[in-house]
Amino acid sequence: MDNYSVLMTVYKKDNPDYLKAGIDSMLAQTHKTNDFVLVCDGELTKNLNTTIDAYANGYPKIFNIVRLPQNVGLGAALRQGIHICKNEFIARMDNDDIAKPQRCEHETEYLMKNPDCALVGAHMNEFYDDPNIPIRVKKVPIGFENIKKYARRRNPFNHSTVMLRKTAVLEAGNYSEMRTNQDVELWVRMLNNGYRCENIDEILVDFRFDSKTLERRKEWKNSKLMIDIWKQFRKNKYCSYLDYTIVKFAQIAIYIMPKKMLNWVYNNLR
Repeated sequence: MDNYSVLMTVYKKDNPDYLKAGIDSMLAQTHKTNDFVLVCDGELTKNLNTTIDAYANGYPKIFNIVRLPQNVGLGAALRQGIHICKNEFIARMDNDDIAKPQRCEHETEYLMKNPDCALVGAHMNEFYDDPNIPIRVKKVPIGFENIKKYARRRNPFNHSTVMLRKTAVLEAGNYSEMRTNQDVELWVRMLNNGYRCENIDEILVDFRFDSKTLERRKEWKNSKLMIDIWKQFRKNKYCSYLDYTIVKFAQIAIYIMPKKMLNWVYNNLR
């Protein structure tokens, strides 16, 4: 089975305990990585540095710690990290999520069996405090045609579940330097430039969903950026004017909607 790299970022506001849980879940995979690229996005706290140094010293042949002198944001950090990964397959992982043990084995097998597939993702559980007590499943569309249709209005992949082909991502222009929503911008760009992208019909990651998750999604800068992305998609003929309009009003609704109502929407209508 082919080797793969893990690509993760961390910045000063991240929780050291969550980071440890996320890293441990990737080290506990049934198919082990030989290349763990951890991009430190700017100056970190003492506790984060202590946690990271423990892994770097404990696994010197696996961990590649990249320290950026200043915070550049997730998109720019991933853009640099992609180049550093030494394997063709790259497993993206958010530092506060927890991967199922079989995640990378199943995704590597899928990419090996489907050489025309540029990336593969999966469903994920969302949880508050205990990953063993999920609050809901965040499903994604299955099948290339369904994914392309879904992508006209929504993000068709769960970012922390995807495994990428490095060559395809670089050919498509890599991650943009946007601080948020850089994932959907890359996916839609790849889909509309002919790259086949798929999802496995399995739950392969536990996603940490806390109060800050909704707060971030309700920020106007997040909604505004999503509207701007879809405006560019319409300009590039990746979606229709109707698709753009629906996304625009949905993002405005998210911004003005009371938090309790938005939480109900997430629980019942997603």
